[in-house]
Amino acid sequence: MSPRRHALGALWLAYFALLNALRALYYGLAIPPAWAEEGIHGPWGYLAGAAGLWAVIFGGLAVLWWCRGRRALRWALGAMALYQAHIWVHRLLLMRSPFTAGSHGFALVISLLTLLLTVGILGGIRWAWDGAEVKKKGMS
Repeated sequence: MSPRRHALGALWLAYFALLNALRALYYGLAIPPAWAEEGIHGPWGYLAGAAGLWAVIFGGLAVLWWCRGRRALRWALGAMALYQAHIWVHRLLLMRSPFTAGSHGFALVISLLTLLLTVGILGGIRWAWDGAEVKKKGMS
């Protein structure tokens, strides 16, 4: 893996750590009626805690990626897939506004692009499986 891709992968994961840390601060410090204006409904602890947990996970993954590189790829891809699933559960169950209801298509495109960018930036699916499929077939 090139040093450029290595650094870009760490920055990509650190971006999601920072994004969720800021979201945790916002949910933790904002007055709940401000959330209602945005169509966000849910318990304070859950909203701030979930964002904080994702900040820690992505921060840890950024460090793991920096230290181990492609050996951390399975964890990073799995975490990003779980993160996107969590966003959709959150969106469908806790967000109530006409804008949210009308923007599911756009949000789906953004989720898919995020997953594709993650795979592209971190090096692709082939690294995730370490060529296990090819080795089993004797084609290596």
